Amino acid sequence: MELFGDVRVDNYYWLRDDSRKNPKVISYLQQENAYTEAMMSGNKKFEDEIYAEIRGRIKEDDMSAPLRKGPYYYYSRTLEGKEYVQYCRRPIPNHDAPSSVHDTMPTGPDAPPEHVILDENVKAQEHGFYRIGAFKVSPNHKMVAYAEDTKGDEIYTVYVIDAETQAPIGKPLVGVTSNLEWAGNDALVYITMDEILRPDKAWLHKLGADQSNDSCLYHEKDDMFSLGLEASESEKFLFIASESKITRFVFYLEVSKLEEGLKVLTP
Repeated sequence: MELFGDVRVDNYYWLRDDSRKNPKVISYLQQENAYTEAMMSGNKKFEDEIYAEIRGRIKEDDMSAPLRKGPYYYYSRTLEGKEYVQYCRRPIPNHDAPSSVHDTMPTGPDAPPEHVILDENVKAQEHGFYRIGAFKVSPNHKMVAYAEDTKGDEIYTVYVIDAETQAPIGKPLVGVTSNLEWAGNDALVYITMDEILRPDKAWLHKLGADQSNDSCLYHEKDDMFSLGLEASESEKFLFIASESKITRFVFYLEVSKLEEGLKVLTP
């Protein structure tokens, strides 16, 4: 490879296999793993003791701090003996009352019932690897969009489901990043990557439409820059930023005026 007039040889470049299917690469990795297991076999008992001690210090049945949003408290929980999390919500009694920093989510037998929106433990049973990179509730709290990676390559598939029944809504979005936000209750904005896995395009997707009909909001052609996506706390605006290591510029999208497209916030 040559860069800035400097020629270098990478003797391990042949190990790059974006398809994860090259038999020569897979065979090499299997041999390396077998070698490691053979060399470390004498430490197996000690490894198990360390693992047990570390796990013994972890509170396995735990939950995140509840986030008050609309008529619900949203939170995630882990269960003892389980590797993945559950995404849950619980109705807020008298949710029309003003919120306060002293609000506490009610629990116990008299509390509003908990609803498990999505259980990663169930989803992961079908896969050797499983990760949810984004879990976004629609502004009207009726739907959830989540980004799922089942290979470990950080290339996600986005599914939209009914928050109560888990019934799928529309077709999934494939080959995207975990950068995902709702644009109102009828649309999503997401980001895709180029062939070197650089986030370079922002898209607007209308629920029910085919992904091939999604409109590209912005394409960053400069390979020194990558795209990011965030929503305002009010959910009235989305911000798409293009940034390098030393600079950043930002566009905004007004959710109530999607047809106007992106506007410059900071040049």
